[in-house]
Amino acid sequence: MKTGLVLEGGGLRGVFTGGVIDCLLENNINFDYVVGVSAGSCNTFAYVGKAHKYIRHCMIQKKGADSFYGVRQMIDSHKYVDLDKVFDEYSIKYGFDYDKFIKNPIEWEMVVSNIRTGKAEYMHTDNIAKANLIGKASCSMPALTEPREIDGELYLDGGICDSIPAQRALDKGCDKLVIVLTRKKGNYSHMNGALRELFKRIYGDYPLFVDALLRRNELYREQVALSEKLEEEGKAIIIRPTMQEVGRLESDEEELLLSYYHGYTKAKEYIPKIRNWTE
Repeated sequence: MKTGLVLEGGGLRGVFTGGVIDCLLENNINFDYVVGVSAGSCNTFAYVGKAHKYIRHCMIQKKGADSFYGVRQMIDSHKYVDLDKVFDEYSIKYGFDYDKFIKNPIEWEMVVSNIRTGKAEYMHTDNIAKANLIGKASCSMPALTEPREIDGELYLDGGICDSIPAQRALDKGCDKLVIVLTRKKGNYSHMNGALRELFKRIYGDYPLFVDALLRRNELYREQVALSEKLEEEGKAIIIRPTMQEVGRLESDEEELLLSYYHGYTKAKEYIPKIRNWTE
């Protein structure tokens, strides 16, 4: 039996997933395959690199000057969200072990969205610099960050084209999945008319990507439905918040910590069943 771990994104909602990851690491839970998208890609780094509390340190900054997003960041770096700070500075500051990450035999992928084709792509590499680049591309939010170039193509947030890559895990041969979602059951995002027009204006040269952006909410509902169907069939465990999730760019330290611990305790409930699958 091949087991898979599927990690949704959601900006700072990924701190919930960080709590899940730390619980899995503490209990020495080993999956055969992991796929992460957007903030879920950051959590993929933490899980594959066995970096306990790494996401907690990265996403919960006690000083505004240390944060990778917000008005202060805009003043300092002219970027509202500075992903170079996350992947280049935080990795050094918090001692991320890239050697352990690269040498881990687990099969992993990160999801990116190709802005030319409007399609999701699933990337893996044994090169540290390219792994960081893929992570940055997967996390690059439309309108807030610039596209990242990889092998001559431009990429943005993987969550645009595949927010919950459960189907990808099935296609990779996984029989049982643990799917970590960052929204409460029944909670969905909505794109207002102003945002639709903004995306059309910014990405007008990439009509297929615009189509993907405008269809994202519909696709997300379909992917949640697939995840819940797999759970009903006994093929998946869904770990998601049961309390109100934090915002995509939440800045309240107490709220972020609460979300982190919520993820940890929710994961703990499922450890016996997950262990039965993975062992």
